[in-house]
Amino acid sequence: MPSSAAQQHPRAAEAISRKKKCSGDLVWFIHLPMRQAAAALGTSSATIKRICRRNGVQRWPARKIGALDRRIAKLEKNMSMTRPRAQRMKTMDEWKKLTHERMDIYCDFMSSL
Repeated sequence: MPSSAAQQHPRAAEAISRKKKCSGDLVWFIHLPMRQAAAALGTSSATIKRICRRNGVQRWPARKIGALDRRIAKLEKNMSMTRPRAQRMKTMDEWKKLTHERMDIYCDFMSSL
């Protein structure tokens, strides 16, 4: 009598290894929409949702990361223009704040897995 799930079902071992691979590689794809991340990992979006929920991630962070990236790009464009020093410093502070916020999203996601 088989003792493990992998021995009971022929595709179980493949599914288990895919889930382990997904949870480790997931951080490389959190900037993408969930369906694109699932396709890149060769799994379904339901599997990604299940992995995330098991690890305490309630929402897929791609939209938040995208919004931060757009704001950062806009600030970088503004920084390249000639502006008064006080305004440049304010823009630089905002840029630092947003890049730290983006880094925190990645760190929180990695620590939850």
